[in-house]
Amino acid sequence: MKRKVLLCVLTVLVLFCSTQPAAALLSNERGTVIEGDARLPIIRVVVPTRAEVLINPYQMPVEIDGETRREQILCTPAVIASTSDIPLKVSITITGAVKEESDMTLATAPTGGAGTSKSAFVYFEIVQSNSDDVISSLWAKAYDPAKHIPVVPGTPQTRTDIMTLPPMTKDNEVARGGYAQFRLTGDAVWNPTTEWNRKDGINVIVAFTFTPVPYT
Repeated sequence: MKRKVLLCVLTVLVLFCSTQPAAALLSNERGTVIEGDARLPIIRVVVPTRAEVLINPYQMPVEIDGETRREQILCTPAVIASTSDIPLKVSITITGAVKEESDMTLATAPTGGAGTSKSAFVYFEIVQSNSDDVISSLWAKAYDPAKHIPVVPGTPQTRTDIMTLPPMTKDNEVARGGYAQFRLTGDAVWNPTTEWNRKDGINVIVAFTFTPVPYT
């Protein structure tokens, strides 16, 4: 009887020794799951959906927002404002066309009011500002091809990176320089051979593109 018991004990020990390394290996295995998310900037810019432009060749007095003005090309006030959490470069594309029922043309350079052809020179101007109020003193006194965008019929005009809007403040407010006021302005021939009439006019689309600027 003793011999049989010893054989049984030895068999158990042998089995235990042969399985111990595999059990130890499994107990030392570890796994880590890594998940990644993209940190994307929030681009939030208020852009007016509509503005009005008036061709006023005879420089008649026109009241806009309580102010009497006499420019030949008049535009209602328009301002964009950025509350994005990253600086934005601003690019602009201007597309213009003369109204179908009009026989006027769009000049490619300032007219100075002189000439016999019924034409107007219209260009787009945008300036950075610290306020959502349109401040007329910020406008340039004359057309500058390096800064301004002429309205050319049928041919979109694009200027890239025309300015950089800063990110919003820590209080989630528009930062200084986070506003930009814009307008259409220019001049028109005063006394063309074919007189100006109510059918004359233009349609202009201003498209803004905002590109995030990486922090350095």
